[in-house]
Amino acid sequence: MSMSRTGRLIVSSCGAAIVVAAAGIVVISASHRRPAGEVPARLASGGAAEGSSSTGPGQGAGATSSAVAGPVAPQGLAPTGGVPASVTESLVLQKGETYYGKGEAYFRDGDFASASRYLQAEVDGHPDRFYPSYLLGISLWKDGDLDGAIVSLSRAATLDPKSVKARVNLGRTLSDVGRFEDALKAADEAIAIDSGDSSASNVRGRALLNLGRKDEAIEAFRTAVDQDPSNAYARNNLGYALIEAGKFSDAVPFLEEAVRLKPGVGIFQNNLGMAYERTARKDQAIVAYRAAVKSGGSDAAERNLSRLGGSVDDDSVEPTSATEPSATDQN
Repeated sequence: MSMSRTGRLIVSSCGAAIVVAAAGIVVISASHRRPAGEVPARLASGGAAEGSSSTGPGQGAGATSSAVAGPVAPQGLAPTGGVPASVTESLVLQKGETYYGKGEAYFRDGDFASASRYLQAEVDGHPDRFYPSYLLGISLWKDGDLDGAIVSLSRAATLDPKSVKARVNLGRTLSDVGRFEDALKAADEAIAIDSGDSSASNVRGRALLNLGRKDEAIEAFRTAVDQDPSNAYARNNLGYALIEAGKFSDAVPFLEEAVRLKPGVGIFQNNLGMAYERTARKDQAIVAYRAAVKSGGSDAAERNLSRLGGSVDDDSVEPTSATEPSATDQN
């Protein structure tokens, strides 16, 4: 799978890192370069995928994006209208159970592989129903089958032309596989349905940033934050985009607030550490990197902490503004 550099720095909404950023000298802008050894910040896709028990999963460069009629075309849809024996032979139903009911139960339990098998049987038997296709797409995504997830979420978007969540999660998944133009189209469709949806604006910003359209991406992330000040993922992504643009001081308050809202997300802490480091606040950077390492999910932070001479067990540097509400605190 071929992806841009920024695309390789994405963390999926289910919380697992797709790839870890490589260290080295990376151009930020004409006048800003990252020092050798500094591990780049990360871009997060934006909260939990929206499922049955969750509340949260082509235009030319330089052009202004607009709403696009119709969903992203499904690719490689499986035959429908019946349940193949190869799908059902290992599935077990007790009296009164359905493929959908059992698939949803596995989904709620976090067994996404089993959920996908039962939901696939439901979709094959009832291809005209929106929610089984939608939930199958989320299950496949969480189980790591991104191509299968795109097929199912595309089908769901076709079945319900007014579904924002199908298009938002489709856009996230398309970005995960590097199909940024298609991700932008899905986000634009979601915004055309609900112009005030923060998640859709966040997905739009992510696609734009991966397409190299930094100014538009920053604007999209700002819109997402304005629409939902509690959207920590949008705040992190805005901070990330500002770091990419070399605007390190501007990034700090958004990343501080992202950390305040979700202190246990390692990539948020790592990004805040980078912003502190690039604004000559070494002690605060060490505190943020240490917090990132302790919270897990950020291998980059361990390397950044080591590079600055800090260690996970050394708490001699006390937290300052890293744990205080920032100027963007809405409470």
